[in-house]
Amino acid sequence: MANVSVAAEWQLLYNRYYRKPELYPMRWKHIDLARNKVAVAPFAGPIAVIRDDSKIVQLHAESALRKLRLFSSSGTLLTDTVWRHPGGRLIAMSWTDDQTLVCVVQDGTVYRYDVHANLIEPNISLGKECFEQNVADCVFWGNGLVCITEQNQLFCISDFRNPNPVKLADPVIDEPPHCMAVIEPQYTMSGNVEVLLGVGDALVLAVEEDGVQQLGVGLLRGPLQKMVVSRDGKWLASFTHDGRLLVTTSDLTDVIIERECEVGVFFE
Repeated sequence: MANVSVAAEWQLLYNRYYRKPELYPMRWKHIDLARNKVAVAPFAGPIAVIRDDSKIVQLHAESALRKLRLFSSSGTLLTDTVWRHPGGRLIAMSWTDDQTLVCVVQDGTVYRYDVHANLIEPNISLGKECFEQNVADCVFWGNGLVCITEQNQLFCISDFRNPNPVKLADPVIDEPPHCMAVIEPQYTMSGNVEVLLGVGDALVLAVEEDGVQQLGVGLLRGPLQKMVVSRDGKWLASFTHDGRLLVTTSDLTDVIIERECEVGVFFE
């Protein structure tokens, strides 16, 4: 077998080289991540997997009953449970800092599981207005979440230890945002969560409980496909419509890195 150059494993990003070595193969069998919703707990915690009911998939020998399965970080099945919840489609799920699995369904009901797939009571509702409008998407952070409804209204639970849903200011947009991200409360001036919405041709809206602010005016050169805020709330990484990786300050006043990528579509 021909020797593979070690240098070929490294990729230049801005002025640094990075590589992604395979540490170990996953032990699970017949898990197609493209057909499932997946939530990975931080620090090599468990991985939650459930069939994505928003996609039409061929079941093969699988049961029609959907199962929520929890795996170890190496792909060993830990436990599973049949998903029987009402409330419509499962929109999103994520692990909190204390390794509680949070699952949000279409009518705004939040179901929670521990690491043994035991349902944690009581369930949480995001409120009547959210129920009437249907949840379209969610963004999570440590112990909180923000959801956007099909009518482009934003609702927030800032801490699941005290799960009181709050409606944020109306962003006054007619179309769903291209992308959404959050700056956690401990990193904002107000002490409340700040939601970033990529909207229009070249604009980001910063939405809080008390108001909406326009960011990125004159800085962006087109719509953003994806945004991610750094752990300390200082930086915003964005993937643009024309295939550029853009790193800015989180208030979108300065560009730190701008890198042309060789792909025009962002793959999650």
